[in-house]
Amino acid sequence: MEKGLVQGGLRMLAAANLPCWLEVDLEALKYNYELIRERIGPQVKLLAVVKADAYGHGLVPVSLFLEKLGVEMLGVTTAEEGLILRTAGVRVPILVFRPFFPEELALYVEHDLTATIADLAAVLQVEKWFAEHEGKLKVHLKVETGLGRYGLWPKEVVPAAQRLLQIPEVNIEGVYSHLASAMQKNKSYAKRQFKLFGQACQALEEIGLKNFIRHIANSAAVLDLPEMYLEMVRVGTLLYGQYPEPRQRKIVELKETGTFKAKVVYIRDLPRGYTVGYQRAFKTRRTTPVAVLPVGLKDGVEVAPLLKPANLLDFMKGVLKLFLSYRGWLRFSPPVFFPGGVGRIIGKVGMQLTMVEISKVEAVQVGTIAELPLRKTMVAAGIPRFYKANKR
Repeated sequence: MEKGLVQGGLRMLAAANLPCWLEVDLEALKYNYELIRERIGPQVKLLAVVKADAYGHGLVPVSLFLEKLGVEMLGVTTAEEGLILRTAGVRVPILVFRPFFPEELALYVEHDLTATIADLAAVLQVEKWFAEHEGKLKVHLKVETGLGRYGLWPKEVVPAAQRLLQIPEVNIEGVYSHLASAMQKNKSYAKRQFKLFGQACQALEEIGLKNFIRHIANSAAVLDLPEMYLEMVRVGTLLYGQYPEPRQRKIVELKETGTFKAKVVYIRDLPRGYTVGYQRAFKTRRTTPVAVLPVGLKDGVEVAPLLKPANLLDFMKGVLKLFLSYRGWLRFSPPVFFPGGVGRIIGKVGMQLTMVEISKVEAVQVGTIAELPLRKTMVAAGIPRFYKANKR
C-alpha cells in the first residue's frame, strides 16, 4: 500500500461527511508482528491468521502489508477468501482452514491454495479429482486431538497420508491441530493434545514422510507454551492487539491496531427523571447532557457474541454487571472516549443511533469525534476503513 494513498485517504477523511469509520494503524500491526517474531525466534515460521476480514481490519490491505513484512503463510477460513487474496496480488502461501467442498478443488489447484485434509472422505475426493484433472495441490493434514470440531482421528492420519502419497500431484506440506484451552492457566488438557499431536507426527515419520511443517501453537500458546512452537505457529489475536486471556497482558505489551470513530450528530440536556431509549431502559438521576452518535447495532456498537461463561463466578460477574448497568450505574456502562473526557453509553443502543452521557466531558459539540471500543470483527463490512502507515 502506497504511503501517499494512505495519508491522502486520511486527509480526505478529515474533510469527508462520514458518520463513522475504522482507523487501522499499520504501524501498530507491524509492532505486534515484530514482537511476535522476536518471541518465537528466527527458526520458527509465522502463519498470520487473516480470516474474518483480518479480524475486521480489512482482508486485502492487511494481507498485502503482512506479505511485505515477510510473513511465511496466511490463514483463511474459506477458499473464497483465498481467491480474493490471489486476485489482489498476494503471492505468499495461503492455508484454507475449512474442509473443502469437492467442487472447490479446481480453485485450490488453479490459485495455489493449500487445502486442509480433515477426513478420509476428503482423500477420496482428491483421488477422484486428480484421476480426471491435471495440476498440483498442497495439503495440510488436520489432526483431531481434542477441540471436537473437525480433523482426522489420530488413527486415521497414517492411512490418509499413505493414500495421498500415491498421488504424485499432491504434496503433503504440513500437519496441524487446534488447541482448545491454551489460554487457561491449567495447561494439562493442552499438553495432552500436544502429546497426541506429537504421536501422530511421529507415526507419519515412521512411514517415510519427512520435512513436513508441524503447527499447533495459537496466540495463547505463543505466550505461554514455547515448547509447542515447532516449525510454525499460527497467530491471529495477538497481531491485532488483543489478548487471549486478560492475565497475559503482563507477558507482552501489544498495541491497538484498530480504532472505531464516529461524529456527534446531536446534543441536548435531559431533565432529572427522564427516560432514555427503547423500553425506557435508563432514567436520569439529575439534569444530564446527552450526545447522540449516528451509529448503532448495524455498525457493531454493543454487538458481541453470546459466550458461555467459563464458570459460575464468571457468570455471576456478568449478571451483576448487566444489573448495575440497568440500574443506571454509569461506571458499568460501555465507555466512549472524546478529546475532552470519557462518556458512557446509556439506554438501549438503536439500530443506527447511540446515546452517550457526557456530563464529565468538556467541549463536546456537533461534529466532535468520539472513539467507541468494540469488537473489530463485529464492525459492519460497509464501514469505511482508513489505513495509517506512519506513527502519529
